Amino acid sequence: MRHGILLVDKPSGPTSHDIVEIARHALGIRQIGHMGTLDPLATGLLILGIGEGTKLQPFLAELDKTYECTAHLGARSSTYDAMGTIEAVADPAGLEREKVVEAAAPFRGTIEQAPPPFSAVKVAGRPLYSYARRGEAVESRPRRVRVFSLDIVAWTPPDLELRMRVSSGTYVRSIVHEIGESLGVGAYVSRLRRTEVGAFNVGDAVAVAPGVANPDEWEKGWRSLGDALSHWDWVRVPEALAGAVQNGATIGATELETSRSPLEADRLVRLLDGGGRLLAVARCLVSRGEAAVQGPGGGRGEFLLKPVRVFHDE
Repeated sequence: MRHGILLVDKPSGPTSHDIVEIARHALGIRQIGHMGTLDPLATGLLILGIGEGTKLQPFLAELDKTYECTAHLGARSSTYDAMGTIEAVADPAGLEREKVVEAAAPFRGTIEQAPPPFSAVKVAGRPLYSYARRGEAVESRPRRVRVFSLDIVAWTPPDLELRMRVSSGTYVRSIVHEIGESLGVGAYVSRLRRTEVGAFNVGDAVAVAPGVANPDEWEKGWRSLGDALSHWDWVRVPEALAGAVQNGATIGATELETSRSPLEADRLVRLLDGGGRLLAVARCLVSRGEAAVQGPGGGRGEFLLKPVRVFHDE
């Protein structure tokens, strides 16, 4: 069994869970999960964890994401996208580009954002969409997100083409809805495509859809466990300590080969064996001279590597 991640170009229509089920059927593997949901309407990059790759979920789901979207102005939607109940508001034809640019400006940088009423964010143990489907009003707590860039690609009324890079947990639907409200004409997402997750690009993904079940065609999107975290610093673990690391033992970092010197306290790093195979994700700690440590080092003030997630790909 192979372990790693699969870069998938999701089509519009299926849910993220539908794509997981397609992969499970095609690969004959139950241990598959996705690293960040895409709405059914949305297309683009969805990362699947395969086997031990599912353990990467907390690290990959938090990566920044890039989206391209079409905002349709002149109406609002109950779901903030084209799949909801649409209500006409006002004709946006007379809006000048400068006015649209001005309306988008407040959504750059760090913002407080309320999630859409139709979303999986939970309030009192229930997802918001369960309240919305019953017509129940519920207040959700805004959360702080980061919009690194928000570019207006084109304004051809009533459609506004946007490109944005945002932190994990940001709802593009909410941004579009709020822009429409600030302009007084309403707006909803009619097209949404995720093009990047961290350093991963949809151009390197494989198209997966219902009825596409030949795993040989999916090699393009395959990445090993080690490649999945290639944007992280690494520490090379000698063969004598590899078993201890995979059993969760803390090791001393003294004299170990690393991509970063010196190491930084509280930083997560990859622990690799001599062949580049991922053994663990570890947190770099500064020793107080008290912890049980495998290998050389471990004295007060020295760096230790404590595994927080171990991998077994055999």
